[in-house]
Amino acid sequence: MTNVTETLRTELRALLGAEHVIESGDSLETLSKDYYWYSPVLKRQLDDKRADLVARPGTIEELRQVIAACFQAGVPIVPRGAGTGNYGQCVPIYGGVVIDLARLDKIHSVAGGVVHAEAGARLGTIETVARAAGWELRCLPSTWMKSSLGGFFCGGSGGIGSITWGGINANDNVKSVTIMTCEAEPKLIRLEERDSLKALHAYGTTGFMVEIEMRLAPKVDYDQLIFSAADWDTLLTWTDGAARNGEWSKRLVTQFQWPTPSFFKPLVKYFKPGEHVSFLLVAREQADAVIAAATAAGLACVYRQPLSDPPKPPFITDFTWNHTTLWAMKTDPSITYLQAGFATNFREQFAELHRRFPGEILLHLEWVAGSPKMMRGGANGAGELPSGITVGGIPLIYFKTEERLNEILRACAELGVGIANPHTYRLEEGGRHPNIADKRAFKSEVDPRGLLNPGKMKSYPHNPFDSVESAAAAAALAAGPA
Repeated sequence: MTNVTETLRTELRALLGAEHVIESGDSLETLSKDYYWYSPVLKRQLDDKRADLVARPGTIEELRQVIAACFQAGVPIVPRGAGTGNYGQCVPIYGGVVIDLARLDKIHSVAGGVVHAEAGARLGTIETVARAAGWELRCLPSTWMKSSLGGFFCGGSGGIGSITWGGINANDNVKSVTIMTCEAEPKLIRLEERDSLKALHAYGTTGFMVEIEMRLAPKVDYDQLIFSAADWDTLLTWTDGAARNGEWSKRLVTQFQWPTPSFFKPLVKYFKPGEHVSFLLVAREQADAVIAAATAAGLACVYRQPLSDPPKPPFITDFTWNHTTLWAMKTDPSITYLQAGFATNFREQFAELHRRFPGEILLHLEWVAGSPKMMRGGANGAGELPSGITVGGIPLIYFKTEERLNEILRACAELGVGIANPHTYRLEEGGRHPNIADKRAFKSEVDPRGLLNPGKMKSYPHNPFDSVESAAAAAALAAGPA
C-alpha cells in the first residue's frame, strides 16, 4: 500500500467531511474492487489490492481540490464509477486514493437528442428521464440500472443498442466529454466529437471524466421475445437473418447454446431442456411479424413481454452481454469467459473451436453494428462508422488452468477469431487500440506525474510506483505502438 500521510487524510476530511472519506472497513474493500473476479487470472492478481482511502467529492470544485491535494502528496489516484466493470479498471494496483464519483450525478439536460450529465449519473436514471422526453440511450451495458455514465465511457464499450448504433466509439455517439487534469492546479479540457475518442475506454488514465454529452436515439416501444429450437444451426440461421433484417427495429439480438439457458433461474421455466434460445428486443409494432417469421422457420416463441415505460423489471437484458457470465458463475463457479469477434465464416470457427475443445466452450453470441474486433476497446476503436452487422460474443469457458486458457486464446488467434482479452487489467492487452499513441500523448498532457491509475496503461513510459514495469513500458514504447 502506498503511504498516504496523515496530513493528506486530515486535508481530505476537512475538505469533504469525515463521512465522505472512507479509511477502513467493508466499504473501503468494496469501493476498491469491481467484478474482476469473473476472471480467475485477475482474481489471483488483484484480490489483495485496495486503496488506502476512498474520497467521495460532491461537486466538481471538490473534485478539483481532492485531485490537487493528491497531486501535491504524490499518491496514486484511481477514478471509480459504479464498479460494474470486469477488468479491474478501478482496482488500485499501488494503493493510494480511489475517488468515487457517485455523488457527481447531475443530469443537466435531455434536449435535442442529446443528454448532458455529470459522470456519476446512473444510466438507468438517464434512460428513464430520456424516455419520458421521447428519447432513449443508443447504447448501454447489461448493468445499465447500476452503471454510471462516466464509468461506461471509461471502462466499457458496447452493449444493448449496439445492434443498431454500434458501441460508444461509433456513429458519433459521443458529442463531447469534459476532462479534469491531474496537476497542481487541475483544469477542465472539453473534447468535442471525434477528439473525444482519445479519452474513451482508457480506465481513467487520461484524466477524470466529469461531464459528458451523448447523443440519444428516438424512443421505441419494445417487446421482449425469446425463441427456442432444438437444432442450433436452425436457430442460428434465423437469428442471423433477423439481425441483418433492416426493416425490423431492434435493440438486442442474442443467442445462447444449451445449457447456458439453464443458468437463468428466473426464466428457466420457459425453456425446454436441451434447446438453444435467442433473445430479441424489437419494436412492439413489429413483434407479430417477427414471431410469425420465426414460427415459419420452425422456432417456438416461448416468451413475450412488453418492455415497460418507464422501465421496470423483468428485463431480458439482465441475462445478456456479461450478465450471462454472472448467471453462469452463480451455477458453476468454475466458468469464466472470453470476449470474441467472429469473422464471416463464423460457423466454421464455431465448429473448429468445439472440435478442439470439446465440452469446454459454450457459445453466447451478440450481433452488433460494425466490426466486433473492438468489443472491449469500443465497437470501432478508430472511430469509423459502423458498417454492416457482425457476430460477436462472450463465450463461456469451463476454466481448467491458465495454461489451458492461453491455449484457447492461441487457437482463437489461429482461427481468425478476434479476442478482447478480459483476463488482463492492462489496457493495451485487453483490446485493440489503434489510437493508443493519441491516448499516450493525451495522458502525458493531463497527468505529468503519472499518478492516474498507474499500471493500467502498459505502454506509458512513466510509472513512478514500479521501476521495473516502468522500464519495460519505456522499452515497449520505443518499439512502437502496441
